[in-house]
Amino acid sequence: MKRMIVRLIVALCLCAAFAAGCALAEEAADITSKCKFKVSEGDRGNLYDKNIRSLWKYSRADAYVGIHLPKDARAGWLRIEWLYDPKGFELIEYDADLNELRTRDQTCTFPNIYTMLELLPETSYLQLKMTAKNQQIGNMRVYSAGDLPKEVQVWERPVEKADLMVVSTHQDDELIFLGGTIPYYATALKKPTIVVYMTNCSRYRRNEALNALWVMGVRTYPEFINFQDKKVESINKGIALWGGKDNILSALVERIRRYKPEVIVTQDLDGEYGHIQHKITARAMMYAIEAAADPAQYPESQEKYGEWQVKKLYHHLYKKNQIQMDWETKLDSLNGYSPLKVAQIGMNEHASQLKYYAVKNHGTYDNSKFGLYFTTVGEDVAKNDFLEHIAPNASADYLAEHGVRELAELWEDVPEVPEDEDEDAGQGDAPDVDGAAVVVEADDGEDVFAVAHDDEPGQDGGEQPAVELAEAASAEQPAASEAPDPAMETPQPTVTPAPRPANESSGGSAALAVGMIVAGVATVGVGGWYAYRTLGHRRRRRRR
Repeated sequence: MKRMIVRLIVALCLCAAFAAGCALAEEAADITSKCKFKVSEGDRGNLYDKNIRSLWKYSRADAYVGIHLPKDARAGWLRIEWLYDPKGFELIEYDADLNELRTRDQTCTFPNIYTMLELLPETSYLQLKMTAKNQQIGNMRVYSAGDLPKEVQVWERPVEKADLMVVSTHQDDELIFLGGTIPYYATALKKPTIVVYMTNCSRYRRNEALNALWVMGVRTYPEFINFQDKKVESINKGIALWGGKDNILSALVERIRRYKPEVIVTQDLDGEYGHIQHKITARAMMYAIEAAADPAQYPESQEKYGEWQVKKLYHHLYKKNQIQMDWETKLDSLNGYSPLKVAQIGMNEHASQLKYYAVKNHGTYDNSKFGLYFTTVGEDVAKNDFLEHIAPNASADYLAEHGVRELAELWEDVPEVPEDEDEDAGQGDAPDVDGAAVVVEADDGEDVFAVAHDDEPGQDGGEQPAVELAEAASAEQPAASEAPDPAMETPQPTVTPAPRPANESSGGSAALAVGMIVAGVATVGVGGWYAYRTLGHRRRRRRR
């Protein structure tokens, strides 16, 4: 009988522990619809309507958003989706009696359009004050305490020191033309990687880019330079659109010096199918790597970050010193998927572009073919690895020697952006309606980013032939109107969930777990007491 009692007690303890574990794993719920919003000006409905084109705007310096949480919910998280990286705000938390609990400003995180802030569990009212001009909010979500659903993006700050910098003109070029570069190096090999987007392709295109990086397993935030995206007829007009040669080089040099990449991978010097902005991105990079290593050029970023010598620069489709990347081998580190397949999974998030573009190896725009334009470490031998001849722990060794920068430094580099989103933004890289790519006219005037790498006809701004986009279409890639392959809908790479911010409360899950443990212990006590009474009763009956 004693053994039966011991077994009962052990079983009850296991049940209590299991219940506590379930409580700790409780998932946070979206409670936005139960909250009450108040704004000092503007349309409060724009804060939570989930319309990608609606924005909450303000004009007064003391503008604010107030949020009353439901009484039956324990506060967990506040997610703010900004139009551009925010420059200044204050978030004040109050309890049910409107006693101030905590105040934080923008320096508690880093600039990104998906600001996620953990809340104190006893928070009942929030006030978000604007302390900078020209900030607009696209959406706000409030979550209860618990672990956030895996699809909710909690971005980590950009890498401090990069092994690889991937420079993409538009939000999708990094997959269409650079193929499995990001899945292979950032996710499979876990190499410190910074993704840089040159143009502002509109709010929904930035969202698509972040969604794509997230499902591919990337957790460090990319860079959006936000140059205007618009179709132009010549390289010179494109350079003028981006503020001139110096403005373009200054932006690129600043990013190179800040992230100190060992290797840079970017687009075709001839713009793949002749796209002017692709050409500018690729050609400007040739000058930027030289300027970044020269302490006399662009002194503002040199003073802040020092000069930096990139060791290798690769261009997509460059004909000299060519290498062939293997994006099709399945990898255990990608859960048995190939880098190409993971890139296709990411491309599915670029929903606005699926009608026109796809990620496909081989063909005219083979995204596995690159050429080594510049090197300080010698030519490639194996010719299948961007990081050939680069020390395996280059970035880690550098950080160990030089330390890391203060988080607040990043705030000094938030770029100025237009007050309003351009209605035509995001159309500069779109093909003509008839399904053929844009026919690029010959460049006029002096080409300040001239290319002298080849003497073949049709290069250096010459007229490019029209290209059927069917060349880039993939049979494995569903059209926007078709039902997607289920295997492509969810991220397959193994990734580690983003950690909670340091020095923040974990909210109601811990409290609930303690309650469940107490209940479990009480149950064990009652069970033990009942078993003891039953055993005693049986003994007394035997004596009689």
